[in-house]
This record gives sequence, structure tokens and C-alpha cells, in this order.
Amino acid sequence: MQRLLPPSAFQLASLLFALFIAGVSFKAYSKETLTANNLTPEHIIRQELLLNQLIVNIYLLQIDFLNSDAREKIQDNLSLLDSSIPNLPTRGEDGETSGLLATTKALWPVISRHTSWMGNLPKQSRPPEASSLLLALAKLDRQLLLLRQKLMTQTPVQKPELNILEQALLMQRLSREYLALAMNDQSSDMAQSSQQQLQTLAKHFNERMHRLKSQYQKHPYAGKPIRQAQAAWLFIADSIQSYPQKAIPEMVAKYSDRIVGKLTSVHKMF
Repeated sequence: MQRLLPPSAFQLASLLFALFIAGVSFKAYSKETLTANNLTPEHIIRQELLLNQLIVNIYLLQIDFLNSDAREKIQDNLSLLDSSIPNLPTRGEDGETSGLLATTKALWPVISRHTSWMGNLPKQSRPPEASSLLLALAKLDRQLLLLRQKLMTQTPVQKPELNILEQALLMQRLSREYLALAMNDQSSDMAQSSQQQLQTLAKHFNERMHRLKSQYQKHPYAGKPIRQAQAAWLFIADSIQSYPQKAIPEMVAKYSDRIVGKLTSVHKMF
């Protein structure tokens, strides 16, 4: 029987070198894959959804500083965004994309610290002034929108199901406008302008919702949650029509969450 000889030092060195090269290549591949996955319109719109959910919960906390549910959701939103926005790539395909990424990543740490501080204040505290924070959040939301639009021009062929997430995002922005309006002086010119904008958003959402319902009504799995989202929307649409005589911000936010949940669950089916 042939005796197995121990590997020579040269063979061991060769093996270790090969493993090292393989490890470096795998890490580089993993990093490139992660970067590619993080810089797609779908990934960015998911960050927009999280960010707008955070904004809605901040408004709810401003309306009622004892709102424990809003406090918990703020911390959940922060945790998810803290792990996603800093991990966006630092550079894009061109200077404009890189600039949008740089601004997005620079804005987030300040927003995160301020929001975390506000969410951890005692419930008995007076709600702190949040206009500066909300302005910063609106700017970040705008940066993410511009980034997504830029990425969509770089990859013109998009998944048709992306319109489901766009509808969910439109619902969140509509809810956000409603809550912002509920906090303002209803007699001001700004409030009247905001109410007109809310009506425009509602009309746009309603038209898109009807198109989604027609598109997926015969789908074996997507049809039901789309119909459920449509039913929840009818409640919000009625609330908008009866505003400001019947302002119910907490209920609008609740039904908005339900619609967003139904729409995102439909998107996961594809």
C-alpha cells in the first residue's frame, strides 16, 4: 500500500495562497453584489417607505406625546434606517448619482440622533419643536426621490410590479400631508393650500388604485389584498372629503398603514 506523505512546505504555502486569493475574490464579489443590490430603484423606494413611515409617526407623536405606539414605531423605523442608509454605496455611475448619495448619507446621522432624542423624552414632557427636524426629513425624502429617478434613467427597463410600491409610497405621503394639515392653523392661507394639495394627491391615488384593481383583480393571490386596500382607501377618501369638520388623524394613519401593508405584501408575491 502506498504511504501518504505529509505535504511539503511549498505545497502548504501554495494552498494557503490559493485560499487567500479565493477569500479576497469572494469578499470583493460580495461587496460588489451588496453595492449593486443597494443601488436599485426598488431598494431606494423601500428606504423612502421607511422614511415616510418615520415622518408619519413623528407627526403622530407631535399630536399626542403620550402615543406609545408611535414611540415604538419610531424606534423600529430608526433601527431599520440606521442599518440601511449608512450602507448605501458612496459612489454611483456618474457625478450626479455620487452627489445624491453623499448628501443622503450626510443628512441621516443628524436626523437619526435628533429623532432618537425626541423619541426617548419622558411621556410627560412637552412636545419639542420639530419643524427643523421635519424640514431635514423632507430634504432627505427629496434626495431619495431624486436618487431613485436618476437610477431609473440609468436602467429604463423596470419591473412592472414597482408601481405597487409606488402606490404604497403615495399612500404614505398622502397620510403625511393629512397629519401635517391637522397640526396647522386651519384658517391660514398655508392650510388652505395644503388642503388643495391633499385633494390632488387623493384624486391621483384613487385613479391609480382603480388601475391596480383592474390589473390584478383576476390574479389568484393578489386580487384579495388589492380589494382590501381599496376598501380601506374608501374610508380615508371619505375622511378627506369631510375635513376639517371631521379630523381623525390617528384613524387615517391607521388605515394608511393597513393599505401600505396590503400593497407591500402584494409586491412580495412577484
